[in-house]
Amino acid sequence: MKQKKQKILYHISRWYEGTAYKNINIMKDNFGGIIIKDNVQEVRQYIEEEHPDIMVIRGDTRPDYKIAIKYKIPYLLIENDINSLRRGITDELTRQERERIENASAMILTSEEHAKYLIKESKDNGWELPYFKVIHTRPLKKDIEGIEPKKKLKGLNLVYAGGIMPGWERRKQPFGYRCYHEIFTQFIKAGWNVHIYSASYNTGKLSEYQGIGCRVYENLPYKALLQEMTRYTAGFHGYNQTGVPKLAYKYTQMCVGNKIWDYLAAGIPTIGFQGGKGMRIYKDKWGIVIKDLEENTIKKIPEELEKLNITDQMREENVMDKDIGKYKKLIKTVMKDVENKEKMVYYLPEHPIKTKDNVILKNRIRVRNKGARQIYRGGYIFPAGETSGELVINMRTFREIKAHVSLIIEMV
Repeated sequence: MKQKKQKILYHISRWYEGTAYKNINIMKDNFGGIIIKDNVQEVRQYIEEEHPDIMVIRGDTRPDYKIAIKYKIPYLLIENDINSLRRGITDELTRQERERIENASAMILTSEEHAKYLIKESKDNGWELPYFKVIHTRPLKKDIEGIEPKKKLKGLNLVYAGGIMPGWERRKQPFGYRCYHEIFTQFIKAGWNVHIYSASYNTGKLSEYQGIGCRVYENLPYKALLQEMTRYTAGFHGYNQTGVPKLAYKYTQMCVGNKIWDYLAAGIPTIGFQGGKGMRIYKDKWGIVIKDLEENTIKKIPEELEKLNITDQMREENVMDKDIGKYKKLIKTVMKDVENKEKMVYYLPEHPIKTKDNVILKNRIRVRNKGARQIYRGGYIFPAGETSGELVINMRTFREIKAHVSLIIEMV
């Protein structure tokens, strides 16, 4: 029996870099379909007029899955990040996370550690995980083909391409691990030039990095970025730990990010620092790992890089095209639900992880009052414009504090 040709709608909201670009393009190139970016109205119009068989959507904090549920379209979920891992478990957060995951027909994860976490959550709390595959976000074969190395810049040049946070004060937020100010300062002090290609912010918002001596460039399309990075000595993979919420930093150590392969794709070595378990992939192959940012450590890097031999075979083997078999199984699994008219849609209870009011929250918290007036909430006084010390509270108090629009909770 000949398999039905699938009609696929790929919906992308927010960024179209990294995981989104790589996963969606490898599938579109091999299975066809249409990509619609950042336009919910256009998505709805396409669904009503063209009736796609399946959707491919991204996860984390995005509500895109609700469109698929509304129109009863089976969907493949690219769960590139696990938000409850970064921010801590709360009823509101896990309600959305569970609804998004359980209603998916199949799911892509980017890390074996993320898979272990979700499997444990499913066993502990009665979740039903869909069929899933772990697929690392390596480059596409078409993007490394035809890249000609550019002339190297003089001196020692470190490049960073990816998400970055402006404002050193933001290190206390859940994405504070992307505040690279201190790390890049140490490289500059040791004689390196630092070059930044931001996937998060334009150059106008990264003035603090320019102030410490970094050179900041506008973002480039992926293939053009790989070509540009051939000019540099090495690429940086790692995260800031200073002042970062413990949960958020712990999360980084479980990730297997794009940069693990992106610098390899450009033919330059990777320098890892506080990059988590992902550093094992390139250590002593196409990259090195440093344990601190002491000047002597950084000055020894060039001689360590000399020991590496980056080959064309390394580059050609580390592409997403090698995972095409996994994608075929995922698409086939989602297509089964196209014919399953009785596919169950989960109607979740109000609190998917049951938490009684008197249960102590797993994480300590700090609370910032961003308002202009003092606030009394949950038995605590929060002065205007100030951040509290670390608090140990129960779920009732957590909900009371969280309900106030001027109180910002930071998990510790």
